[in-house]
Amino acid sequence: MRFSLAVCAVVLAGVFRCTPVSAQGVAVVHELAQMPDDTAKVLRLSDLCYEYRRKDVDSALWFGGRALELARKLRFSKGEAQALNDLAIIHIDRSAYAEADSALRSALRIRRSLGDEEGVGAVHNKLGNLYQVQFRLDEALEENRQALAIFERLGQRSKEALILGNIAILNFNLRQYDQALKDHEAAAVVHQALGNGSGLATSQGNMANVLLALGDTAKALDLFHRAASYFKEHDLLREYAVQAHNEAGVRLARGDAERAGRLYTEALAIRQEGGDRKATASSMTGLADASLSMGRVGEARRMAQQALSLATEVGAISEVMQAYKLLARIHARAGRADSTLVYHERYAALRDSVFSADMGARIADLQTRIGMERKEHELQQQRADLNQKNLEIADLGRRAERRNFLLALAAGGGGVLLLASLAMLQRQKRKAGAAKDAAVIAEREQGLKAMVHSTDEERKRIAGELHDGVGQQLTALKYRIQAAAGDDARLKDALALADEAGREVRGIAHRMMPRALEESGLVPTMADMLRKSLGIPGMSHVFEHHGMEERLPADVETGVYRIAQEVVNNILKHARAHRVDVQLLRNKGAVVLIMEDDGVGIDPAIAGNGFGMRGLRDRARILNGSIDLSAGEERGTVVTLRVPVPETNMT
Repeated sequence: MRFSLAVCAVVLAGVFRCTPVSAQGVAVVHELAQMPDDTAKVLRLSDLCYEYRRKDVDSALWFGGRALELARKLRFSKGEAQALNDLAIIHIDRSAYAEADSALRSALRIRRSLGDEEGVGAVHNKLGNLYQVQFRLDEALEENRQALAIFERLGQRSKEALILGNIAILNFNLRQYDQALKDHEAAAVVHQALGNGSGLATSQGNMANVLLALGDTAKALDLFHRAASYFKEHDLLREYAVQAHNEAGVRLARGDAERAGRLYTEALAIRQEGGDRKATASSMTGLADASLSMGRVGEARRMAQQALSLATEVGAISEVMQAYKLLARIHARAGRADSTLVYHERYAALRDSVFSADMGARIADLQTRIGMERKEHELQQQRADLNQKNLEIADLGRRAERRNFLLALAAGGGGVLLLASLAMLQRQKRKAGAAKDAAVIAEREQGLKAMVHSTDEERKRIAGELHDGVGQQLTALKYRIQAAAGDDARLKDALALADEAGREVRGIAHRMMPRALEESGLVPTMADMLRKSLGIPGMSHVFEHHGMEERLPADVETGVYRIAQEVVNNILKHARAHRVDVQLLRNKGAVVLIMEDDGVGIDPAIAGNGFGMRGLRDRARILNGSIDLSAGEERGTVVTLRVPVPETNMT
């Protein structure tokens, strides 16, 4: 349930002017408007900031900002520190690390000035979380150790267990798995002694992750299951979803795709209900992976596409990468090399950008700490050494290639001369025959190309005359009848007929040669054609396009559009389909159109010889391309068109 207060105007007296979009939002606004500007209101605003961090980031930031503003106005230092702490959590979620660090440092100064040792420990804990997500793991460990020492001194065992868990996770990230397992076990002992079943279950889930890294999947599964069972029994559904999702991943890796699918489905339903869209995208990807393992390729593709859209919408980079990687596997399974390459390239590009950004941040931090000049000198020396080694390796490679070439030449020289003489005679004979055949084929191809070109030009001419001639006359007739109609029922009927005739003529003109193809290009024109043709009851379609930012040559756009139009007509006439998936890709010097329906399917061997398919192949051949017909993944038909388009030919 979304409720954004980012657009609300606020007067410090507590009067809110906004338009909430839910009953819950109305209640919150009413509650805050009734509260006086006191310390209780500061704490309530801070609570709302934390509560809304998963629902609506804008609202969470708004609540936190109002809490901080009011606390400073009231000189309420404890409330100011709390608001800074809550805002820092939001900044960490948004990857706004500089803002988070600034807020936490300010909160730490306030806590120390108040002598609030417990609050100081909490800030050290949050700083540890901040450094952890930045992969500054040694600094994160130091912050958590300071927090642990404080909570041990204060005798706060529940927080001691929490920090032990954080330290264990850091050791896990540092690949110190044995130490991580010991720390988690120590945290579990504290939770058990305190009777904290939820904390114990969390530690069990964390231990399971470590055991997976150590290769003990059987024990990991047992711990995941125990943790999930506890959370489910106590109606802690968000925590249950985490453990169910993790257990599903292990089940899937062990080949139990059916059980993994059930667990992913449970986790997905809980996360969707809770509004955690990032986690929802992750469970969607897992469920798609399970569907792929069970051979339900079409279902897997649709679910992975939903996961990608959601992850992209919320900016969840890790989940976007997972979805790209899975879609590459799905399309590879379906034998779609072009789509596979597109998704793999997108996955690799995003992975590399994340890696580069991470490495850039680490290098910048390292340079700051040990000195820019020294680091630059070391890097230059490393580059020089690497370049020298590369030169040496290249030189050795060239020598080896030359030696192998000379040996092969010496061994085969005599035979080559004899074979060359015989081959020359045969080649001359074949060349003469091929030249004659090529001339005949070229003449036929030229005639076919001229015929199609003249047909398109005639279509364009007729479409123009229909639209600008007959269409305009019908429009004029419509207005004249409209002016004279008054209350005359017969004239009103004539007006309706004229209006319908005008629409029909415009539709025919558009189908013959849509103006948008020349004015706007292939992608919007195809999108419009698909929407109008397939936007009927009982039919759905998806249109994806990649790498189509630049215009194609006019003849290619016309040819691809005509082929797509004809395939859609065939689907509507013969396929009895309910869904059509269309992909338009530009990749490696070619444009590729893939159109798949879930209809009754046809025998490619028979359909390939039909008049319609011959016409499509003629169209493709004129474009120096090819078109293929194949059976769908589960049922239906797949039509794949490939047309070469050199990179230099973009208009």
